[in-house]
Amino acid sequence: MHKLIPLLSFFLAAAAIGTLRAADATPLPIRIVNCDADVQSTKRGVCANKLDAADFKALAPSVSWYYSWHYESTSNPPPDAKMEFLPMVWGDDAARLNGLRSYLAKGRHPRAVLALNEPNLKGQAFITPEKTAAAYTKIKSVADQFHLPTVGPHMAIGSPTDSSISAEDPIEHKKVTYTFMTPFLKAFYHFTDASHTDVGAIGVHSYGNIGELKWVVGMAYKEFHRPVWVTEFAWWGAPNVDAARKYLMEATDFLENNPQVAGYAWFKERSDNPKISLLEKSPGQLSPLGQAYVAMPVHEANVFYRIPGRLQAGRYVAAFDMVLKETKDAGSLLQLEANGDGSTADYNLAVDAPGTYHVKIRALGHAGGTINFLNGTSPLGTATLQKDGWQDVETDLTLAKGTQTVRIKIPLMALTWLEFSK
Repeated sequence: MHKLIPLLSFFLAAAAIGTLRAADATPLPIRIVNCDADVQSTKRGVCANKLDAADFKALAPSVSWYYSWHYESTSNPPPDAKMEFLPMVWGDDAARLNGLRSYLAKGRHPRAVLALNEPNLKGQAFITPEKTAAAYTKIKSVADQFHLPTVGPHMAIGSPTDSSISAEDPIEHKKVTYTFMTPFLKAFYHFTDASHTDVGAIGVHSYGNIGELKWVVGMAYKEFHRPVWVTEFAWWGAPNVDAARKYLMEATDFLENNPQVAGYAWFKERSDNPKISLLEKSPGQLSPLGQAYVAMPVHEANVFYRIPGRLQAGRYVAAFDMVLKETKDAGSLLQLEANGDGSTADYNLAVDAPGTYHVKIRALGHAGGTINFLNGTSPLGTATLQKDGWQDVETDLTLAKGTQTVRIKIPLMALTWLEFSK
């Protein structure tokens, strides 16, 4: 909950993370929805000091959770806008720990308990690795009583020397000023290992550009081999609102796609800074960033789209050598672009009535380019572009009844939607 000074501006595309809830690998039940239905992401959250009923309704179509850096929410969603509150014990504080215990004792069962906000940064929790380990152990003991996973600590990537915590390092055996999160966490794990405290997922915060975000997620997972929650992210250095919005879209799709990421939360719900605010000053009114955050697709393996209907191309379950970008094609937000001749995208479909379906595809490419539909390796149908530029191309597919995954293979072109009719 700060403006972090970025240290570095420096993948996995898969839908497996869609089966993760919090930091475990429990499969989620199949969700069958209409092609144009709102779909909540199990991973997508928001940092929020205060949300009113209209704000919840505006965000809930795709945002499934929120937190307020506190063990108890000061505002709760109305019944028709379901969003889950995740409690946090912000620092090493007995009152907060007791508050968490009382909150959970009232029958709440959140998907996770968040532990310790930026212990390595002055002005935040700001405690040594040893005290962080001890505080984490206390928080986890409370969460364990209610059979809840604990996520944390939630780390700033780094900080200037005069804003960094110093302590005798158990690995280096000398006094260290922790200006980077990795040595701090290594010391933290030294102490939790010594006390036989099992640490699950960890949290990271990123306020740099997209390169920093991708780097810190990959680095944290590679270094510590745990699921990563990005519990604060935004691009503080964005030159304008349009650049911030494009960052938000690329970052959100990266986080949705990445199986190393178990959850993420945009910073923040409402701010005087339009480059980070999801909501305008008026209750329930989404900003340009908020509109994009809510509209971004999910890529979860348990979500199947019922046809007939028009399915946005971004609603794939898995993709290879593809990138999702903002489009200039009228009526769509995003286009799915192929980077090579072997680019593919998989779509989860729910077919109520078996038979032949006519498919119209909105495509951008060159005359003679082909779109091949496959069931596994078996051909289902082919559509061929007749000219250069944007156009509608069509084919027929014979589909069995039930849930199934259809693959499309497209060479060096872009798609915005696929429309199925019977």
